[in-house]
Amino acid sequence: MLEAASALMGDRRVSMVEIAAAAGVGRSTLYRHFPTRQALEQALEQRASEASHEPPRAPGSVATMPFRAPGQLGRDRPLALEVTRVLDEVPPHLVADQLVAEARRAAGVAVALYVIDIDGSHLLRLAGSEEFPSRLEHPPALGPEIVPEGLPAFYGRLEQRLPGCVAEPLWLRGRVTGLLLCMGAPVSSLEDIAKQGAAALELANDYTDFIAAARRRKPTTPAAEIQQNLFPPRIARIAGAQLAGALLPSYEVGGDWFDFVENRDGAWLAIADAADSGPNAAGLGAAALGALRAARRSGHNLEQALEIMHDTVRRLGNPDFYVTALIARWRAATATLSWVNCGHPPAYLVDLDGNLTELEGPQHTALGTGDAQRTFRPVERQLHSGERLILITDGITERHTEDGGRFGVEGLRRGLERADNPTAAATAMAIQQTVTDCWREPLEDDATIVVLAVE
Repeated sequence: MLEAASALMGDRRVSMVEIAAAAGVGRSTLYRHFPTRQALEQALEQRASEASHEPPRAPGSVATMPFRAPGQLGRDRPLALEVTRVLDEVPPHLVADQLVAEARRAAGVAVALYVIDIDGSHLLRLAGSEEFPSRLEHPPALGPEIVPEGLPAFYGRLEQRLPGCVAEPLWLRGRVTGLLLCMGAPVSSLEDIAKQGAAALELANDYTDFIAAARRRKPTTPAAEIQQNLFPPRIARIAGAQLAGALLPSYEVGGDWFDFVENRDGAWLAIADAADSGPNAAGLGAAALGALRAARRSGHNLEQALEIMHDTVRRLGNPDFYVTALIARWRAATATLSWVNCGHPPAYLVDLDGNLTELEGPQHTALGTGDAQRTFRPVERQLHSGERLILITDGITERHTEDGGRFGVEGLRRGLERADNPTAAATAMAIQQTVTDCWREPLEDDATIVVLAVE
């Protein structure tokens, strides 16, 4: 439990539930040993204090050496790693190199910076020493973000591949967006550098293609590239719940999207599938999502947002254009979910015992079809602590399986059984892996999953 906590405590947003999941124990077991978060932190501090009394390192084994990187990174004195200063003084395509240079100065050992491929299958070296592999396979990831509770187990696999290697996660609002890897134990902690670096890389990404290009092992289609730019973070924490989203495949197709955001009056949650394929689907999906975001930012409610989305799709002037969507609102204060389903696959609810049931409610026709003036009637239901809401597109249920059948709802149940723990990210990752494994052939359509886990 302490090993798992030490890997995850780099971000205060990580919950005791996620720490228990990472340790492979139940919440009750964790709370029996550590009744409060403060007790757990005190145990970690005691552990660190005991470790600090180990015999000193042999003279000459590791020494902090000056490092002079090329171009603007060669300095007589290190640049203080503050996000705003880095962005002001370093070209955006060199921010990763600056981060590694500062980390190497602090650590006194070789350092490399890794980011995650957009399909979550590899860690790819963005900057740093070529002594490190250019890629590392099978990180616990949803798209380009690492699932935090999977870190302790991944560190064990990393130790086998790179003995003595030490990792420092790049935390940003409860997300792990990359890893700093050290060739041996650093002489100084890299925690602050990693936190500052995570924010600097996120902001620099808006000014350069270098970081986004490094996340791609192969070319994306134009439609898929549009699609990738529509997504919010894959993992998030909102009031009263965790959220996670996943998309397969990442390099092709382009019609699906999901979105979530938290405002003062609660959170919005959406999943959609645009008709057609390729650039048409990507453009249609982008128009529908743009309408939703415009409605939210203009202060409209759920019904009004759907009316605006419907009108936007109709005004594109193509009778074959339509979008299926499920748009929902989550209000933590009352633990209520309100939603409207417009021609989309139903939502599913997983109870505390792992039972999967369909959320029942009226079905509206797809957006862009029917009359110009339409009325949308939301359904409301209260959710309970420990329950999980699962939203999917039909690329999940219609996926072919090795025996010639379809993935269907039974496939969802198999995915839930495969989940190591009931967090949103672990649930989404398990379903995604089950979809991938059910047939050796590539997916014929986008397959998108969104999970809301009530805390």
